[in-house]
Amino acid sequence: MWEKTTSSRCIALASGLCLAVARISALGAEHTFDGIYVGKRVLTKGVAGCPVEDDVSVTIKGETLRFTDSRLKEFIMPFYPDQNGLFGQTHTGEGGSDVHYHGRVSEDVIEADVTSPSCEYHWHLKKQ
Repeated sequence: MWEKTTSSRCIALASGLCLAVARISALGAEHTFDGIYVGKRVLTKGVAGCPVEDDVSVTIKGETLRFTDSRLKEFIMPFYPDQNGLFGQTHTGEGGSDVHYHGRVSEDVIEADVTSPSCEYHWHLKKQ
């Protein structure tokens, strides 16, 4: 009887440890894209006054994307990628203007297209 009880406890303990490890792994996977990405954005369509090329920095932490360029400093937008790194959101900024952004984080690179009311850009950013 002692052997059956001990065996049952060992199985229960092992199952609990497996669940705990799986839960910790899942929590870590949520933020696999966190980091600082730098590179360029290049104008693909726009009106006079849209910068043709600009240095860009993006900091991703959890569900937040902080964007910095020559004019904006730490512009905050939501970031909800799927497991494959695909993302696409619309953010309504101050004054009601929408910014649409979609793309993919693949390995350590972000490729994205960003559209504001007057300018459209392609981003190519590498993780530092």
